[in-house]
Amino acid sequence: MLNIQATSVNPKLNTEIKNFVYKNKDKWQKNLKNVNALTSGFKPKYKFFDKLYNFSYKYIKKYTSTKFKRSCWWVNYYSKTDFCKPHNHTPDALSSILIVKSSTQNPLYFIDNNKKYIIEEKDGMLLFFNSLCVHGVEKCDDERITCALDFIVNDSRKK
Repeated sequence: MLNIQATSVNPKLNTEIKNFVYKNKDKWQKNLKNVNALTSGFKPKYKFFDKLYNFSYKYIKKYTSTKFKRSCWWVNYYSKTDFCKPHNHTPDALSSILIVKSSTQNPLYFIDNNKKYIIEEKDGMLLFFNSLCVHGVEKCDDERITCALDFIVNDSRKK
C-alpha cells in the first residue's frame, strides 16, 4: 500500500535552496544512476541539508518512535526533456523528496501495484515515503529542482 506523508518547509529555506542551486548548477553533471538531470552528486557539503535533516527529524518524530539518521542526500536540477527512471532507494529505510521548484506538468509519480500515482507538485512540498516505493520523473517540459534525503534506522546499539 502506497503511504506518502507530505508537509512543507519554511518558504525562506526553500528560497535559500533555490537561489543556491541557480548559482551552483553549472558546476554539476548528469552522473547519477537513474537521474538524467544535473545533479550535485551524493552527500554534498551544503549547509542547507543540515536544516532539512533537522526539520525532517522533528516531523518524523510526530509519526513514529523509530529513530533515523541521515544516509544520503543530493540535489537535482531538471531542465526540458530531463527525467528520472523508475527506481527505489533501498537499502535505506525512509526517503524524502523536497520539491524546491515545482514543474507545471507534475512529472513526479509513484508506482504501487502496477498503478501510477501522479503527485501534484508545489514549491516547498516535502514528501516522506518508504524507501522501497518505486518512483520516477516523466520527461520535464520545464525547469524543476528537487532535493532527496534518505534515512537509515539509527540503531545505537551498533558501533
